[in-house]
Amino acid sequence: MKKIYGLFVSVFLLSTTAYTQVDYASEIQSIFNASCNSCHNAGQNSFNSSSYAAVMASTSPSNRYNSKHVLPGNADGSPLVDKIEPSPQFGGQMPVGGSLSQDQINKIKAWINEGANQVVTSNEEELGITKEFKLVGNYPNPFNPSTTVQFETPVSVQYTLSVFTISGQLVKEQVGTVSSGIARVTVDFLNQPSGMYIYRLRALASGRELFFDSGIMTLIK
Repeated sequence: MKKIYGLFVSVFLLSTTAYTQVDYASEIQSIFNASCNSCHNAGQNSFNSSSYAAVMASTSPSNRYNSKHVLPGNADGSPLVDKIEPSPQFGGQMPVGGSLSQDQINKIKAWINEGANQVVTSNEEELGITKEFKLVGNYPNPFNPSTTVQFETPVSVQYTLSVFTISGQLVKEQVGTVSSGIARVTVDFLNQPSGMYIYRLRALASGRELFFDSGIMTLIK
């Protein structure tokens, strides 16, 4: 009984962590204001922490990370996260004169993994925000020569869409990253024969599988 209860608590805490939305203004910009703006409010060293727009536009030097400081949906790959964590790839840990707390680092990472959004609102229907994963289907179906797989996700994820023949042969695989909300992935079957195909959708965040589902699509030429 204790093991079952412990498992329930673990799943509950994991779910709560996965779907907690971080508010940029009160939880992220406040960290930058207190710890980063004294050196980075004008974009010194390629990073401008003075506002959401400035943060998202900041780009690392080409001879270093060669990317935006913030990569939505990919905290571990974001140069910003690398610089605020211990032992960064280039140079010393930021901010100079005192590192962020682990709680602050975790908030920044969670914000990036959620899509690095500026605004969190309760008007979810208007913004197309969903509270759960859902594979809507593919449209049109039957189709020729392309179809679009649509799914809903409450958080930013990395997806893998795999398509198989009825006999189980892999004929196509597409990988990408989408922000929270309604996602659409177009699949082109110009060079495939008519018939029924099975597709499988996997969604991951920080290397952890959050969703798995499958469907059937029919190509008619």
